[in-house]
Amino acid sequence: MQMFEFKFPVTVKTRDGGMIPFDPAHDGTHRALLDRQISQWKTVTPAAKDAELDYIDMEHHVAKLVDRTVTTVDTEAGRQIVSLAPADQKTTAGDRIARVWEQRLGLNMTRFEPYEGRAVFERLTADQARARLMLADAWGIKPWDVQVSPRADGGWHCRLAPSIVFKPSKMDAATRQAAISIGRYGWTYEADAKHGVVDIIPGEPPTFLKTHPYPFDRLGDPADRDRTPFGVKLPARGGDHAVWEPACIDWTESSFVLVGGEGGSGKSVLVNGMLASLIAQRPELSIIDLSNKATDYYWCRPWVTPGHWGCESIVQAAGVLNRLVDEIEHGERAQVWKRNAWQNWLDIPKWAKQRYPLHYIVIDEYSSLVDEAQTVRSIPNPEKTLPAVFGSLFTGQAENDIKTRTLRLLRTARAQGYRLILISQTINDKSGLGPTTRDLFGQRIAMGPNPSESLMKGVFHDLASLPEIPENLAVEGVTKGVGRAEFTGQPSCVFKTCYAGDSQYSDTYRLAQALIERIGVPDGVDATRFLKLLEPHGEDDPVDAEYMHEMTSRIDLPYGKALESDPILVALKQSWEESKAGYETPSPMPAGDEPETADGPVSSGRPAVEVDSSGPVMDARMLESLMRG
Repeated sequence: MQMFEFKFPVTVKTRDGGMIPFDPAHDGTHRALLDRQISQWKTVTPAAKDAELDYIDMEHHVAKLVDRTVTTVDTEAGRQIVSLAPADQKTTAGDRIARVWEQRLGLNMTRFEPYEGRAVFERLTADQARARLMLADAWGIKPWDVQVSPRADGGWHCRLAPSIVFKPSKMDAATRQAAISIGRYGWTYEADAKHGVVDIIPGEPPTFLKTHPYPFDRLGDPADRDRTPFGVKLPARGGDHAVWEPACIDWTESSFVLVGGEGGSGKSVLVNGMLASLIAQRPELSIIDLSNKATDYYWCRPWVTPGHWGCESIVQAAGVLNRLVDEIEHGERAQVWKRNAWQNWLDIPKWAKQRYPLHYIVIDEYSSLVDEAQTVRSIPNPEKTLPAVFGSLFTGQAENDIKTRTLRLLRTARAQGYRLILISQTINDKSGLGPTTRDLFGQRIAMGPNPSESLMKGVFHDLASLPEIPENLAVEGVTKGVGRAEFTGQPSCVFKTCYAGDSQYSDTYRLAQALIERIGVPDGVDATRFLKLLEPHGEDDPVDAEYMHEMTSRIDLPYGKALESDPILVALKQSWEESKAGYETPSPMPAGDEPETADGPVSSGRPAVEVDSSGPVMDARMLESLMRG
């Protein structure tokens, strides 16, 4: 409690010019005049701003004022400690105490401890006060809830009040931006959430190398079974302090990865690097792709599970997925899982992991695989329907199988040890990747330094917390292979893929070569002859076509078996062939009746079209039963 005295006059003038004693203690008019005088006096006496009139001493002509907002102001090691009055011992009083006492003391309130009944005031430099205010604004707290002291390197050491908890998931982006605002681009931060300490650290702008070498030494590492490296993260700082940590997919958090990116953005290098790490763990592997893009995966054919290469036609792509879903829902794995009440592959016994290994499914060019997907609910009359219509229905049904089976896998496959990587150039409703499907992916990646807005919205769930790709990367020419990733269970990041190739051989050659050295090839594969397929070839050194076909036929799902995986496709195929026979077979003409030209006879019938008879034919009884069902 502080006391103040205001000396008032002994006499006061009357209206007629006379003088009478000034008696504010008993005369209401005089009391009003005293109040006005005290108010004017307070404007030039800030320390008495909150003081109130306590009593009037008529003997000494002094008004006694008391400030009961505080009891004492003590000086301690250059600090002023204000003891709070009982009425101010609450968190909501902080703003008022700071406003009043910072002005009175000419200091900054650095701590407000209402439950301890005190507030601490210290002198801060202009830069110190600026840094403190910027951090407080970024975190949405009061300035006195963070103490800021200078570091030897020019940064700031910050300690949060005990009532403030630093949450990296919510405060990371704001803190990174605050560090840049306090210093400049390249400044970063380190946080110790447990002890409430944050350091703002000066540094150079973060960057990547021109090429980050592929970590061949990690291939087959048991620690990578559930954490697949695919690149390096953008470091927190550049210059001599740059540390490129591995960017990894944590399969224990989510079994499904969505990869988006326009053509040429680096998706193939990304997926190839991931696949090499996966294959080194000796899993089962399925590959689904467009037939004209299948060459992207020729390098890993030795390790594809036989019957799971769905890259030769749309029917074979659908067939692989149909058979996978059937195995998951009705096959041996399904029966064993049900019998043992297993709920997660990670928790099953060691013998079971060996008997039922992890199975990775890669679906590439997804938007092109399903762009004509349609459900066929009835088979048209072949005698009245053009072959082209059946062709469209047949393709649409196969693509619909791909679309629906992919969704089924995303919903049901995780527990049995299936993990899926889906790659697409476009990710939206029209490309078969609407919100219902996208929400099932816990790991999301977009390749390219400047992807389209629509791709970003399609791939990522939380754009607000996604880090920006620094502008200096483009200036330095290191954006090739750069992308962003959003994970389940870890912060989003900017990354760059690691490249396995060199001046002599491509990345796929080096990856295949490393796998052969590390885990070998299955029986029946000639490693030397296979690697020769991946070497550069020219007119004088053509590729070994015979072994090329042999490598594919070894793992290919035969067309007929793929067709059998969907009875609708079988029915459509039969009706399509019947339609071809009725519409496209040329009508016979009597000999000698054909019109002639200078070049010889001209047929008046339609040109014959070769009918693809591969696969079984459904008889009328089976077709009728199917349509009724």
